[in-house]
Amino acid sequence: MNPAEAVQAHLDLEASESVGMHFGTFQMTTEGIDEPLRALEDACRARSVAPSRFRTLGFGESARLG
Repeated sequence: MNPAEAVQAHLDLEASESVGMHFGTFQMTTEGIDEPLRALEDACRARSVAPSRFRTLGFGESARLG
């Protein structure tokens, strides 16, 4: 699932919050390591999804979801 599809799934599921993960785990294409993050930000902005509703975690970072 690419970033635009992930944002669409977030909207289709009427999720209150989503977390993008597994980007940058393996080098599978020639895109830059930060390209998925930029594409996700662009997709969220295009679909008016607030950054607080669809976020990513840094390498090794954890989050408690309530």
